[in-house]
Amino acid sequence: MKTKTKALLSHGLVILNLLFPFVYVFILLSWHMNKNSKSDILRISTKEAFILATISTFIFSAIVSATLLYFGFKSTFVIVAGEVYYMLLVPLFFFPAIMGIAKNSSNQIYYYPLIGKIIK
Repeated sequence: MKTKTKALLSHGLVILNLLFPFVYVFILLSWHMNKNSKSDILRISTKEAFILATISTFIFSAIVSATLLYFGFKSTFVIVAGEVYYMLLVPLFFFPAIMGIAKNSSNQIYYYPLIGKIIK
């Protein structure tokens, strides 16, 4: 696979991870295989995708754990937390991933707004 395709795939996996958190395993594998790549676009894209997917998976896991352990499925916490996650956090993480796909398609490095400052 070409480096550009791998970089695009890492941003695409972030989008899938927002809806299906088990995709995190594939992002982790992609980051581990490409963390020492000579290509800047691939190394930076996979690292940023890994960080963003880690944050979203942690938040999703915290909501599910709190639901299972403390509140139960009949509580309003499930409704409110689900709405906050899917109405606020998913779009918040979705648009930077789309911008990453667009920038990587034109062979440019895209830094996520907050994460990119940490990586530099």
